[in-house]
Amino acid sequence: MIIKGFEVGAIAGCCYIVVDERAKDAMVIDPGGDGDFLVEEIKALHARPLYLVNTHGHADHMAANGDIKAAFPEIQILIHADDAELLTNPQKNLSFFIGEEISSPPAERLLKDGDKIALGGNAFKVIHIPGHTRGGICLYCEKPDGKTPGVVFTGDTLFQMGIGRTDFPDPDFSEARKFKMLTGGIREKILTLPEETVVYPGHGPATTVGNEKRRNPFLSGSGALWLP
Repeated sequence: MIIKGFEVGAIAGCCYIVVDERAKDAMVIDPGGDGDFLVEEIKALHARPLYLVNTHGHADHMAANGDIKAAFPEIQILIHADDAELLTNPQKNLSFFIGEEISSPPAERLLKDGDKIALGGNAFKVIHIPGHTRGGICLYCEKPDGKTPGVVFTGDTLFQMGIGRTDFPDPDFSEARKFKMLTGGIREKILTLPEETVVYPGHGPATTVGNEKRRNPFLSGSGALWLP
């Protein structure tokens, strides 16, 4: 498995291109900007782009959806059902509030917790953890190419020494409730993965489950740090 990561867009969101080397199938995760650049990077891999997965619907993780869909019409856009509306609504995906109106083509496949995304001989499990958004997901591959360590793409759920913001307005959930949902979901569904699992977040450098279990102040109860 090849994993290529890029910082894209105005606030340096992490976009990943994952390629199954045997099948030459590719998946794009969170193309948050710089669409022309990402299209060329996909082409350079000489792989068939099957899926474009948004870990959530905020604009900094989907702004280049349209560019990639235009370049590769057969690619399928995937997002959790609870965030599907954000793709086409600039107010809900927050782009309206920074003076832009960013939207995406609608998703072809709506995901739910426990779904599997097959990429060649590899399978990625959908892990739904609401809090940053209602439909925030992570993607976990236990044994890439049959080997360990596993990998998990966490979007804006979990970062190195941080977690996603929970202060965006939501008429149904208070900030305190969203924080509890997010941290509880991380502890239950991410920190229980093998400690050597590599974490590829939506912003910042990669880390491991073990490192975040021991050192992340949001999850150890010792304080608070950066909240992208």
